[in-house]
Formats: sequence, C-alpha cells, structure tokens
Amino acid sequence: MEPGWRLGWTWARKEVIWTMLGARPQRRGDCSSFKGAVPASCTRRPTVVDLTADTRYKIDGCCKGGVLLTQLQDPRKSTAEFQIAVGNSGTTNETVQVPKNYTLAAPGGGYSCSSAKIVQPTRFYSPDRRSVTQALLTWQVVCRYAPPRGYKPPCCVSLSSYRGMKIPCATCACNCKPSDPKSCAPSSGKSERRESPVQCTNHMCPISINWHLLSKSKGSVRWFEVSISNLNRRANYTDWILAIQHPAAQKFASANTNFWSLPPELGSTDMLWGIKGYDRGLGALGSGRSTAKFVISYKGSPGNWNFSSNVFFNGDRCANPPLPR
Repeated sequence: MEPGWRLGWTWARKEVIWTMLGARPQRRGDCSSFKGAVPASCTRRPTVVDLTADTRYKIDGCCKGGVLLTQLQDPRKSTAEFQIAVGNSGTTNETVQVPKNYTLAAPGGGYSCSSAKIVQPTRFYSPDRRSVTQALLTWQVVCRYAPPRGYKPPCCVSLSSYRGMKIPCATCACNCKPSDPKSCAPSSGKSERRESPVQCTNHMCPISINWHLLSKSKGSVRWFEVSISNLNRRANYTDWILAIQHPAAQKFASANTNFWSLPPELGSTDMLWGIKGYDRGLGALGSGRSTAKFVISYKGSPGNWNFSSNVFFNGDRCANPPLPR
C-alpha cells in the first residue's frame, strides 16, 4: 500500500493523463491505442498518489509524502498541489467535463466524498501579482472521514489521579493480546524477530493516552498531566495532534504545549499539538523519545467532570476506558 493519501475519480469520457507534476498515477492502464508518445495513465478510473520531498521535478505546494497537517499546526503543510496535463478533454469550459465518483483514501480509513460542484473559477497570480490567469472551469469536492465498519481505533485512553485511582485502557480496545507473548515487540523495541510491531498489552493499541488528575486541582479548576505513549516499534509520529471534548468544561485555561479551542457554537473541543524541538514528535518504541507529556488546566462548573468524554489522536477517536458506575 502506498503511504499517505490516495485520490481517485472517474473520467466523464475518454480522457487520459498525459503528464503529471507533483503527484503520479498508480496505474497506466491500456494505452495500446496510442502510437509514439504514450500517456502516463489511460485508465478511466485513475488513482494518484503524492511524491516525496526529494522529487527532482516538482511544483510549489507539492511533494509532502502524502502527509497533510492541520492548518493549526502549519498552514503551508496543510495542502497538497499537483498539475495534470489531460488529453481528450477539450479546451473550453463547454467541452471540459467534470469527473465524478471521487474517492479519497488514507492509511487507517477512507473518506466519503461529495459530487463535484462547479464554483467560481480559480485565479492564478504571477509572482509579482501584476497579471492574473483565470481557469476555464473550477469545481470543488468535499470529503469527510468515514472509517469502515468494524474499524478498530489505533489508540486508547486510561485514567488515573493523585488519589491513587487507576482505570486502564479497555481490554482488547484495539486488538486482543496474543497468546504467545514472544510474538509482540518488547518494551525496549530492539528485537526485530517479532510478528507484531506493537508492545504486548491488554489493549494492544499502538498509541496509549493517560489522563492524570493532579493534586493541585481545587474548586472549579482542574489540572491534568496528559501522557501520549507510542507503543509501536515500527512507526513514529512527527507531528501529532490531539482533540479533546469535555462538555462540562467552560474554559480551557492553560497548557504548556500548543493549544486552540473551537468556538463555543461548534462544541467544547480543544486542539493540542507539540512544540517543535520539545514534544512535537513521538519516536518509535525503544527510541527514548516515544512519550510526550504536557500539563493542561480547565475551568468549569463544580461536579464530577474530572475526565474528558472523547479524545481523538490524529483524527481517530480513541477507545474510552470502562468507567465505574
């Protein structure tokens, strides 16, 4: 499987991809009808993938290895751009036909995409912004994350407090523990002769998040230490992002990492991500850099609201622990 995002669509007629810059088609298809120069792809349902940063021929905004960050983390890395030279498509806005059946896939799950909607033509400005070129036709497709049925989360949440209370991740939250412990990665992460790259735990999640209530929590203010641990010896997370939903909290007070709160009308959701050079990356298990820790505080109404209701890691909803009744 190719790393990163994969974008696909169905041509309206018999269009082909002659060349691409900033991405490449996965399959050429049947180009036997072409003599001499051969298109890069002749399939009616092409799928294109991103290129890596060391690509020789590229354009601005391309080639991020299929990895997109949120605009909060880095606006420049939140978009991917590529150019396609399309054949058999016509050269006017009356002859160009909008492709359909768009698909977007990524490791860990797919997306559900809307039909293409024609919008105002895009304008492209010259570097000195003294001239502008307008596109013949511009359309927009919106894709929303839609994990497949039966999809297991890649992360789980455990709870603890200064009073000694401990609630571990749910058993089999991501997968069930193998009967043979030797098939798992050791905590050192050094062994390569293992079937599973994930450390043996009761939850078998590659990412474990601990939510710990600190003793200095008083009145309407709660202080927490949040720990994110990477238990996978084959994967690292260069730019992680955490989303926390806490319906009882009235205000996100502080954090010793990057944070941003969504407007109240969008719900009580707070985004947190690492600081470059401090806790921005999670190294693989055994690297010595596989855990990130930070302290946050909430201000809210008194009552039993010590822990969040939902936690999302890199867009995936983590499995909640079994809370006592």
